Amino acid sequence: MRYNQKVLIKNQPTDKVINAFHNIKFVKFLMLLQPIRIINWEGIENKQKAAFYLWFFGWRKFEVEHSNYKKSNNQLSFIDQGLKLPLGIKTWHHKHIVKTHNKGTLIIDKLKFSHSQQLTGFLIYPLLVFPIFIRHILYKIYFFNK
Repeated sequence: MRYNQKVLIKNQPTDKVINAFHNIKFVKFLMLLQPIRIINWEGIENKQKAAFYLWFFGWRKFEVEHSNYKKSNNQLSFIDQGLKLPLGIKTWHHKHIVKTHNKGTLIIDKLKFSHSQQLTGFLIYPLLVFPIFIRHILYKIYFFNK
């Protein structure tokens, strides 16, 4: 299953947005008011890991390792690759891209995941996509006063 989204952050320099992705405060902000708790967050560079508890009728561990980290003055990209996945999820591949746009900075999320049972995968799709979907709003709120 897939989910892709693009969010334009107007009038924000790309380096400022890139730096935010390296900051645990930004990660915590993106998870505010959601049934997600951070257990461990090492960073977003290659081989660094992040672990979370995701609540779905009980707390379930979700762990990823970052790979394909690439950074320049006008672009950042990295991948969250699933290591420990709850709820029967077989694979998790979430690519983050931040790049310069003529009106500011563009943030792109590309998610691919698979589930051991297709029907169950469709049923939990909204639960897995929602924390990314609401970034349409959260990215803009976070960078509004920055």
